[in-house]
Amino acid sequence: MRKIFDHINDALLRAYVQLQILAATEPVRLRSVLTSAALALAFFIPSLAQADITDHIVTVGAVALPILVGESARSKVSPTDPADEA
Repeated sequence: MRKIFDHINDALLRAYVQLQILAATEPVRLRSVLTSAALALAFFIPSLAQADITDHIVTVGAVALPILVGESARSKVSPTDPADEA
């Protein structure tokens, strides 16, 4: 049983380190994903109790928009060509 907990702890630590690396290298993308996750929690869960389709369409738009805007902003602030970094 101890081995299982060690593996779970190791996986959690690796995920945490990868998240820190992502936050340092891709802050715009991380912000857009976190915004979308917050919007998903705020909109999707209450809207599951309603049968109105327009509510679901608005929810999808509100969640997808920050991802699209984040990717657009990322392409403007991040170098796209490795030769530009030198």
